[in-house]
Amino acid sequence: MKIEEIKNPKFIKKLSSKELTTLSKDIREFLIDKISKTGGHLSSNLGIVELTIALHKVFDTPKDKIIFDVSHQSYVHKILTGRAKYFDTLRQFNGLSGFQKMSESPHDAYEAGHSSTSLSAALGLALGRDMNKEKNNVIAVIGDGSISNGLCYEALNQIGDLQTKLIIILNDNNMSISESVGALHNHLDKLRNKNNYKLAKNKTKKILSKFPKIYNVVRNIKQSIKKLYVKEGFIFEELGIDYYGPINGHDYNDLITYLTLAKKSNGPVLIHVITEKGKGYKFAENDKTGVWHGVSSFDKVTGKIISSNDSNKTSWSEIISDSIIRLMNEDIIVITPAMETGSKLTKFKNMYPKNFIDTGIAEEHALILANALSLEHKIPFVSIYSSFLQRGYDEIVHDIARMNSHVIIGIDRSGIVGEDGETHQGLFDITFLLPIPNIIISCPKDSIEATNLLKTAIQASSPFCIRYSRNKIEYKKGEIKKIPIGSWEQITKGKDATLITYGDFVNESLEIIEKLKQDNIEVELVNARFIKPIDTLYFNKIQKKNKPIFVYEESMKIGSLGSYLNTISNKNIITYGVEDTFVKQGSRKEILIHLHLDPESIYNNIKKELKR
Repeated sequence: MKIEEIKNPKFIKKLSSKELTTLSKDIREFLIDKISKTGGHLSSNLGIVELTIALHKVFDTPKDKIIFDVSHQSYVHKILTGRAKYFDTLRQFNGLSGFQKMSESPHDAYEAGHSSTSLSAALGLALGRDMNKEKNNVIAVIGDGSISNGLCYEALNQIGDLQTKLIIILNDNNMSISESVGALHNHLDKLRNKNNYKLAKNKTKKILSKFPKIYNVVRNIKQSIKKLYVKEGFIFEELGIDYYGPINGHDYNDLITYLTLAKKSNGPVLIHVITEKGKGYKFAENDKTGVWHGVSSFDKVTGKIISSNDSNKTSWSEIISDSIIRLMNEDIIVITPAMETGSKLTKFKNMYPKNFIDTGIAEEHALILANALSLEHKIPFVSIYSSFLQRGYDEIVHDIARMNSHVIIGIDRSGIVGEDGETHQGLFDITFLLPIPNIIISCPKDSIEATNLLKTAIQASSPFCIRYSRNKIEYKKGEIKKIPIGSWEQITKGKDATLITYGDFVNESLEIIEKLKQDNIEVELVNARFIKPIDTLYFNKIQKKNKPIFVYEESMKIGSLGSYLNTISNKNIITYGVEDTFVKQGSRKEILIHLHLDPESIYNNIKKELKR
């Protein structure tokens, strides 16, 4: 069938197992073709094809509500609910979101871009259903990496206690982005490999298929098998949640049988489904490092990633990681909450395995772990995405900053991230960090300054944040030297006005300065590499010039450096930043133009202000 012509999932109800298998093949080919052009989350969606189709065969959305944890693996769901015709715009500006989006379709019951929210959300929807005296099903699909997050334990604890009808699908592919870690992962690994249990379970499945209505008999058989063959115990059963599995997530007979069984349950049920991440595309199937998790455009035949114009440049993540290696000593401990690959830490891990800790998807734990290590005179460096740092805010305030601990936080993906949209834009970290006492916040303009700021951070004694974007830049190495904390840097001189900025905007501001110079307007450009503390002496000199002051930031305007400077200045400082809105997906260039924060817009605005 033509995938683009799918309008809703109703047609699936009539398909045989053979026809469902053909549909799976067609959808995989469609996904590979479309994502090879737009980029996106490939492996996770290839791995969940049969499971998603089976869910729509057994359940009836939008009445039944399916929540995909993180929801980056909801592409198949989007296809089945009539959005295949929009896939050429996937993750593009004003196009189809890469995540579930309630404004796109009534079939999207919830929204997420961060992990581990699905169980709490599902419980809320289920309780609301009960209060409204309705009868629909609520299904949460969550990965083995996501379920290790503490938020899930909080939800599981109450789900087991309240005993309301709720179905949890544990999509277990032995991976989060890269390979999963932790005791729960090890527990699931034992369940996957219990051969005796699998053999007995297969016999149970045959009985089930012959007598689909004898739910209580099946439960008794299931309990007996577990007592005979699984000695470790089932943590989900101990919490009061019925457990079924592991089952083959690519076998329609398995999937439909157990989903139908769960549908008949009156309490919480968890179905443990084994899937293969990247299934159907050999390059993704063989990936163990997360390269094909979220991918840019590629040649679908050769699997070669299509080089961008900045292929000769280096990502900020790699520069920071390499700088840690250059400055390495035995007390430095690098910590990441499941972002080894994204933060380019694999090289460090291989070189210094004893100094590397992957906590799994556990941002709060990672930060408190780092705080305690600092009390033992270690120098922890926590590499964490800006949008994920939001999840550890209390730990920064209550533990790290309040104790004034020497913890270095590398805030990766700060500023405009792009195609992942609202949930991933790194636009809030300055706003929520700036009011916290004891914290140092810095942002380098280039690779040399990044290494020097890291050296400064290692030799500091307070919480020290270094924020850097997703961009790629020219990687230059220079003499490594400590930068005085709180010091700013003059980039250009100018008698008519001062433009204060930091990070990637420093180089973009040079373009603005040059254009203004052609209009006989001379502007001083200042690199505010320390957002906190500020360079008070330099800022006072700027104010004494009695000339207009502009601040240009890739951050929310409310709570920005500009807003802070306005509170301590006797002048009206004009700030160019992100207004009070969530920023949707698109390329960084498109978003900057849309927000009027591109160099051309800033040039026109400054010129207009100076000619008043």
